[in-house]
Amino acid sequence: MNELQVDEDGRYISGDIPFGYTLWGDNLVEVPAELDACVTVIRLVKQGKDYAHIETVVRDEHRVVMSKAQFDGLMLSVYRRYGPI
Repeated sequence: MNELQVDEDGRYISGDIPFGYTLWGDNLVEVPAELDACVTVIRLVKQGKDYAHIETVVRDEHRVVMSKAQFDGLMLSVYRRYGPI
């Protein structure tokens, strides 16, 4: 996993694009369906659900695909910011 790097103006330099965002030119922009899915993922993790269950719910409810690597990246990001969930 490559750490996301942006310049002081917020332009993308390098690194993994987080789930919930995409590149639009040189800038990161939000992907609303993916950000909504992030909320669902966190709720399901707090309920003790495993990745396979979560991936199915995200696909069915939000119509987006979340890879295991994206899931792991989201969980790492949440942990770094808020601690264990």
